Amino acid sequence: MAFNMSAFLGGAAMGVVDRIEDIERKAEKESDRAYGRDEKDRLYNRAKRDKENAITKELTEKLSVFYTPDQVPDIMSNGVAAARYAISRGEYYTNNNMKAHLQYQMPNNDITNISAAPVGSVGDVAKASEELSSGPPEGLGGGSFASRLTGNITPEYETMANAQIDVLNMRIKAARLSDGEAKEKLLKDADLTETISLDMARKESEARREGGDSDPKAYTASHLFSLEKRSDTIALNEMGVETGQLGELGKKVAEKLRGSNTMAMSYLRSADALNIRNNKGPKDEGMYQLIDGKKDIAVNNLQAYVTGNYNKIIKANVYANVDAAKNAAKVGGNLKPGTMYAYFKPAYVKMVDGKEVSVPDTYVAGTFIGDNYQANLGLDGLQNAISLPSTWLPK
Repeated sequence: MAFNMSAFLGGAAMGVVDRIEDIERKAEKESDRAYGRDEKDRLYNRAKRDKENAITKELTEKLSVFYTPDQVPDIMSNGVAAARYAISRGEYYTNNNMKAHLQYQMPNNDITNISAAPVGSVGDVAKASEELSSGPPEGLGGGSFASRLTGNITPEYETMANAQIDVLNMRIKAARLSDGEAKEKLLKDADLTETISLDMARKESEARREGGDSDPKAYTASHLFSLEKRSDTIALNEMGVETGQLGELGKKVAEKLRGSNTMAMSYLRSADALNIRNNKGPKDEGMYQLIDGKKDIAVNNLQAYVTGNYNKIIKANVYANVDAAKNAAKVGGNLKPGTMYAYFKPAYVKMVDGKEVSVPDTYVAGTFIGDNYQANLGLDGLQNAISLPSTWLPK
């Protein structure tokens, strides 16, 4: 059989082509795999970056609720753990009527005493939080960062603050003593210790202010909480409410208080006592902030109580006008602290955006808190809460 050169060459050529195509296919597959790996890496990095940006945004927004615009990036620069710790402390301080931004010390140990406000944007802290994935900040468990939220004070202030806590403990204990002689002795000891400690605190703060410290810090957050807790306990006990040593309420007592304005009135009594002591002593700004918080909570709770219970106002406590209500609130009148009242207010005209607006006849309802809070807390004895229609009638 004759040899077919053309067929041989054609077959060889086809074999070379197939091999080339096979090599190209393998190269394409490798390229596809490489592209796939690069794409996965790109998508992973983008997802990681998006997640970090989302965490930054979330933490920034939460921090801005409690801290000032300059404090937020400083906190974020310490990483995620520090930010979350600061948020938890911010919630704690807020729940205990304290301003978180006043408890935070910047690295230069200067506390920025300005009102907290939201930062402009996430970008303001993006640079400060580039290391979001880093672990807990150095010293978070008890070192540098955590100490910024404890409000360090001098040993002198520490001693005086602890003495004031002891004074309140003595007063709480004295109220529970049945032995009159022992009670009198303990109260005398409390009075003497209080006078000495407050006088020392006053002199220390005056000296520091004269030395250029515009806001000497006399109490840590822990001291403020301890003083408030004990002051609240004394206030409740003075109002005839039985509590534990630190204000603990039994189940039955708590149920009874839930349907009254007793707790709100006790907050006012406690705030007043704290204010008197602070005025006599260090005039500490942190304490004044706590007092303002207690005062606001008390007033808001009293207003809420009237709003939900105005139909319980008795006829004897409804007056023809505000002057009659004020006369009833004087010593010897029928309005007692904690009592709800209402008085008739005739129609009048007021200006709103430059226009006259007519206001119809109404009854104004509120709570008489007593006249002793005007001087120290700036609160009028008649705390108006809501307006009622002129057709309203007491039961």
